[in-house]
Amino acid sequence: MEKIISGRILCINEEDRMISLKVKNQVMYFYLQRSMLNKIGKYLSISRFIQFVINDEKRVYKGRKVSNVDYVLKIMEIRYRKNIIFYDLSNIKNGTKDLINSLDAKMFLDLEMSMHPYKPDKKFTQEIIQVGIYLVDKDDKLIEEYCKIIKPNLHPKLTKRTLKFLEISQNEADNGIYFNEFYIYFKQLVEKYAPAIIVWGRNDFLALRDSYKINGLPSLRKRTRYINLLKLHKNYFNLKNDLGLFNALNLYTNDNDKQLHDALEDAKATSEIFYGFRRVLNSELLVNLDRYK
Repeated sequence: MEKIISGRILCINEEDRMISLKVKNQVMYFYLQRSMLNKIGKYLSISRFIQFVINDEKRVYKGRKVSNVDYVLKIMEIRYRKNIIFYDLSNIKNGTKDLINSLDAKMFLDLEMSMHPYKPDKKFTQEIIQVGIYLVDKDDKLIEEYCKIIKPNLHPKLTKRTLKFLEISQNEADNGIYFNEFYIYFKQLVEKYAPAIIVWGRNDFLALRDSYKINGLPSLRKRTRYINLLKLHKNYFNLKNDLGLFNALNLYTNDNDKQLHDALEDAKATSEIFYGFRRVLNSELLVNLDRYK
């Protein structure tokens, strides 16, 4: 059973990830998961007011009876004239809504990577081998879709693991385009439409960053704006763990098909998740994520 706890912080133990509060004249202890502490730890301070939600079940941890904090609602310093708010979940949710509703052109991007061989190889470097782009205007009308196989530079021969997982052939990789060709196309789209580049997780952004270096090309970091839709979901729905792309898709559609590991199809899936999430933000749709918490 969920319960809201409010009070001033008495003690903070970052090593054991515990805080204590005085609740109804009783000192109570609460446990913060590492991911939560990383997110709100900088706002924690003795005597600051905190409000959070717990599942009202206690367990013994480090010799104390503790309750797990599910998610934090607010952290602030109470003052006579004006309270100082350090963290407010409702403000974060409103900010997410404003951000999503403000976007004009949107590029849904997915990248498939080469995979390490089954036998560990410290010299192996992952490379982008397939790109999927689904680009829409401010009214969500399709501008362009793009799907290309990228010829690997450092490891031209794909590993058996890659061939099996992505279901592409060595011949397709051999006849793919060079990364430089994709780079020119990608740069032109960015310069022409200035889109928000919407990805699921950080891996695609990191893969592009590394690919610029691998192929000796100037970084486009200052010209691009990435929105991590996975992170927005985690923050908005208070998820402790990452949500898989197709688990997220099934929140908003009846598409129960198996994930294809095809860059364009995954980019389109990301767009469907975006549209569903936007409906949630605008109170047009309710979804239940209890099974993922």
